[in-house]
Amino acid sequence: MKLNSSMMTVIAACLLASAPAWTTHQPTVQAASDVKKAASQKNDYSQDVQNSLDKLFEVIPELKGYRLIDKHYEEDGFGRYPAPIWSLHFTNRPKTDEKKEYDAYSSVSLELDAQTGRLLLMDIQNPAWASADYPEEKLARDKAATFIEDLFGTEAKQLKAEQKLGRGKAGSGDGKGNKLEWAHSTVKYHSLINNLPLSNNSIFVSVDHAGHIIGYEAYHFIDPSKVNWPDPKKAITLEEASKIYKDKLKMDLVYVWEQPISYAQNGKSAEEKPMLIYQLNTIGWIDALTGKVTGEETEMAGESVHVKGEGKSIKIASREQGEKWLKTQFGIDVSGATFEYDDHKDNLLEGLQTIESYRWMNDSNKGTPAFEMVSLITDEQSDRLIDFDLNFPDERKTEQKISVEEAKKKAIAALVPYLDPALTELTLIVESPEEDIPEWVDKNKLDKEEDKVYSFTFHGKRNGIEVSDEFYMVGVDKATGTITDLNLHPLNPGVTLPDSKKIVSAAEAKETIQQEIDLELVYVWEQYDGQRAPEPQLVYQRKWKNGYSFIDASTGKLVKVSRQ
Repeated sequence: MKLNSSMMTVIAACLLASAPAWTTHQPTVQAASDVKKAASQKNDYSQDVQNSLDKLFEVIPELKGYRLIDKHYEEDGFGRYPAPIWSLHFTNRPKTDEKKEYDAYSSVSLELDAQTGRLLLMDIQNPAWASADYPEEKLARDKAATFIEDLFGTEAKQLKAEQKLGRGKAGSGDGKGNKLEWAHSTVKYHSLINNLPLSNNSIFVSVDHAGHIIGYEAYHFIDPSKVNWPDPKKAITLEEASKIYKDKLKMDLVYVWEQPISYAQNGKSAEEKPMLIYQLNTIGWIDALTGKVTGEETEMAGESVHVKGEGKSIKIASREQGEKWLKTQFGIDVSGATFEYDDHKDNLLEGLQTIESYRWMNDSNKGTPAFEMVSLITDEQSDRLIDFDLNFPDERKTEQKISVEEAKKKAIAALVPYLDPALTELTLIVESPEEDIPEWVDKNKLDKEEDKVYSFTFHGKRNGIEVSDEFYMVGVDKATGTITDLNLHPLNPGVTLPDSKKIVSAAEAKETIQQEIDLELVYVWEQYDGQRAPEPQLVYQRKWKNGYSFIDASTGKLVKVSRQ
């Protein structure tokens, strides 16, 4: 079972929005020991690095005259890159104006390969360029293409822009309520090898509303001349690969009570309705040399849990109500803690769920505090609790004391009071991270730090069928059994789900969906947690399309949802 996109959208809209969107933008300050260590290892960057900087400032003339205010040499590339890097920070702020507000001036952050000088990362924050508006697609593509051509010269011919255009926003604030926002569209480029794209090793170029290049990332870019690539002449035919792919397809029957039917120009859902659908369970790649399925994700096991919901509702409309609930429900005393409230009005502008968040930070320096931070997120319109989150101090000494089975019982017990009485069955998703680690990975090089919390994800089941966007998450501390997270996304009252007895078969749905499947021949080179597979592969993968498709289980019709 895989997490449905509707579920992930809800998580993004609610949980991620709870974090402060604006951070005070300050130059990097290195600890004295770090500076001394870096200086002893490397006093200055090479001529190759300087040549790359000169080229970049030539390509983006606006950066000429900026001064370097911080440089740092890092042996392990901050875990994002397998070779040493230089991290550099520039500003156009005059030396004589040190006391002015930092965001009154522009800043540029760069990372470069310390050996080759190749640009790995660029992030430009210019207050004069700030805007919440996205660029027109043609403008974004044209400006990105010009930048790539200027930066790579003749090598730019070996890079191909992806059809899909990404979007994002970055923000900065001064801590006094003043905020800046940079909306951008991102064009993704793939290397061409034997005139075929290398699909998962890409370059990203971000363009703002006026056509300025404000971002660049190329951590995973590979010099194709130094690799022995599989010969495409030895690949099986597209027809053979398509037959293998279609034979392996599986259809999942799920309810989606907020299924998007159309999207607006801003990329937000414009129309939704409850539906019972068949969706594709993707199968990864087809090895073009052997015809075998590869790169397939491990299915997360689902365990049936029978429950009897009590139908209780948690409504919190003020700080006082939140503090009372924390004390009554979990025995958490937040008196003396620093309090923060956020109405997340930006969500309204973004077309996201309107929420409110209440946050208490324990700043006590006396011993190890009972908690580091506790937060509550509520729906702004109904005051219904969406999320409770409790963080313990990192320095807290912990040893696992309860088993996963004990934790599971605690999670279910914490959840049942708030479940719909009509809900009698849940699916517990059991994640097994070890199963997703590829065979070629050296596990001795992986981060050994173990999560201190058991995390359980539950999906509601109606008429014996999972509801992909009715889900609940519970976190249980491994040492104490304390509930550390309670995340509630119930089915809205009054929603009527389609009749599950009047549907087409999975075989019929599979036959219909096949017309939407097109494959393409590409190179891939798998990566996992900073490690790369021994060699690249030549594979057939499903071709990306602007939007997605599914089968309406009630009618058997193919539904195409286009994203603007």
